[in-house]
This record gives sequence, structure tokens and C-alpha cells, in this order.
Amino acid sequence: MIKSASIAAFNWKVLLKSLFCQLLVLVLMLAFVVISFGVLAEDILRVITDMRINEFIEHTASAIVGGEFNSAAFSAELTEMINLLRQNISSIRWPWGGVTMSYIIVALVLIVYRLFVSYADVTSACQIEEFMTSNASRPFMWFLLKKQGRTWAFSCLQLLCTLPLDILIVTGTLGLYLLFLVAFGWWTIIPAVIIMVVLYAARHTFFAFCLPAVVCEDMPTRQAFKHGVSLIVKNYWKVFWKTLVIICIMLVISTVGIMYIDNGWAQTAVVTVPNFILFFFLKCINMREYFEANKRPYFHKSMLIEGTARYNKRQKKLQKNSSKPV
Repeated sequence: MIKSASIAAFNWKVLLKSLFCQLLVLVLMLAFVVISFGVLAEDILRVITDMRINEFIEHTASAIVGGEFNSAAFSAELTEMINLLRQNISSIRWPWGGVTMSYIIVALVLIVYRLFVSYADVTSACQIEEFMTSNASRPFMWFLLKKQGRTWAFSCLQLLCTLPLDILIVTGTLGLYLLFLVAFGWWTIIPAVIIMVVLYAARHTFFAFCLPAVVCEDMPTRQAFKHGVSLIVKNYWKVFWKTLVIICIMLVISTVGIMYIDNGWAQTAVVTVPNFILFFFLKCINMREYFEANKRPYFHKSMLIEGTARYNKRQKKLQKNSSKPV
């Protein structure tokens, strides 16, 4: 973890550029939805507000911490919230169709967002790989333009592999709690949350070496995915516990942000920005583990290497300073 943190720290400029790209995608997607589907966006915001998710999460978390959690009451509140969601969805206005069209549009928007939010992943990983391999750094925009083919291939393949699994994890864990664990008492929500977090971390770990393989190996994206999955099998637990720690920190930050921040924009910033940063740190962890799994030497901190652009620039600066009159 220390070497991964060092890699992330020395690539802070890459982090900022990657963060900017992800926030830009989020803002543009929100703006597109509001401008193109103003009536629909207004209705969806009303539905989310009427559900009072913040109050539900805050009440549930406070009850668990205080030891006052009631499983039956939780199930009743959750069922009531789901029923309210169904009723409110039926009231959503859509000028070219009914509820079915609204479902389709919302699903498509979420899929497009998932596709574009990983747009800078290959570029960021390329810069991290170059830093670890040669301690050098070419411009972010150079990689962004040069790696367009791999960027879109990776984003599409990642979406196809991970989105169905994420849906199964959420619905499966929730269904497990509602169907089998309610009868065991208030404490059963804790195993349900733990199961969801562990499964989500396991999903991330399973595909942890796919992005490094796409960047480091000279092979097609699909073949690189297979190579990454096959390589993670021998190193699964080394990567899993680190991924689990990062996912738990994300969960804590998101829960605190939802519970204690009422302003929608501030809440979005608190929930998204730290999580984007932690995802970048997770990329550095995966890249380091990939190098170690392949027994490849790597740099984890910035060094002056003779002949590199950074070394020549430093030498010119030293010569310039030494030539100044005292």
C-alpha cells in the first residue's frame, strides 16, 4: 500500500487531469439530461426527493449504531419506499411515450454515463505505466488522443462485463435480506451490508488486472482482458484485501455525505470527488500488483535518470543558477 500511495502521490497531476475528465463527464451528462429531457429530469428529481432516501439512510445508520435497529420496521419502511417509487414513476411525464419509455431512457442515460466515466482510465493507466517503467512522463493529451481505440474498446468491454454483475450484487443481496434474513432479528442487516461490500470488492478484484494488461501488453483488448483475469487467479487474495479496504472507505464517505449534507450539489461533490480519487489510488494498487505478479521492475518514486527530459531540464537549471554572478 505504501508504494502504491507513493506512485499515486508522484502522479498527482495525472490524478487531477483524470478527476477533471470524470467530473466533466458528470456535469455534461447532467446538463444534457436537463436540457434534452427537462420535463423528465424534473419528474425524476421529484421522485427521488419524495422517496427521502437521505432520511431513510440516516435513520437506519443511527438505529444500527445506537442498537435500536428493528428488522421488521426496516423491512416495512423499505417496502413502503419501493411502493412509493412505483407510484411516483407512474406519474412521470414523457412526451413521446409512457412509463416504459421513461424506464428505457433512464436506463440508457445510466449506461452512457457508465461508459463515458471511464473514458480517461486508459490514458491515466498509460501515464502510470510509463512512470513506473521509465520514470518519464509524456503529456496527458498525447495519450488521450493516441489511445482512442483502446479507450473505447476497454470502456465497452468493461461495461459489458461489470454492469450485469453490479445489478446482480445489489438485487441479490437485497433479495437475500428481504427473503431469508428478516426473521433472524435486527442484526441481520449488518451481514447483508457486509455481503454486498465483499461481493462488490470481489467483483473489482476479479477485473483488477484487466486495465494494466490492456496498457502494458501488446495484444488486442479482448485478449488482454482474458490475460488479466487469468493472472489475477494466482494473486487474488493479495489484491482483494486492499480493494476491500478502499471500498469500505468509499462506503463510509458516501454514507456520511448522504446522512449529514442536505444541499444536493454539496452532497454530490462530497460523494463523488473523494470516491474518484480513491478509484485512482485503486488503479495505482492494481498496476503495482500487476508489475509484481509479472516480476517486472518498476519505479515507485520520482528519480533523476541521466538522459531523460527531466534530468536535462534539471541540469540546465543548475547550470543557469551556477552562471549567475554572486
